[in-house]
Amino acid sequence: MTPILAQADVTALAPYLAGPGAAVVVLMVVLGGLYKLTVNYLIPLAQKALDAHLTRIDALITVQREESKQLAKTLLSIDKRLARLEGLTDAGINPTPGAQSPDRLT
Repeated sequence: MTPILAQADVTALAPYLAGPGAAVVVLMVVLGGLYKLTVNYLIPLAQKALDAHLTRIDALITVQREESKQLAKTLLSIDKRLARLEGLTDAGINPTPGAQSPDRLT
């Protein structure tokens, strides 16, 4: 018994090798390669970039919270000094020029 390929006429196979069926096979190979490239390289790369971005955002939020605390502390101190100054001015007392208020120890 002779193999089937040996009996086949090459000219009869040519339309199948160069036609739409071959294009579908090539397309499937290309899509498989793109899928593998995306899954193995692009998605992990995007994940690393996203993680780095979120880490930087977390650091910025932490710094902003600390700055907010310091700003609130400073504004409270200014408010206390202003209230004391307004109290002295309303009472008609002239504070000594150049004297520092007791809460300005820094």
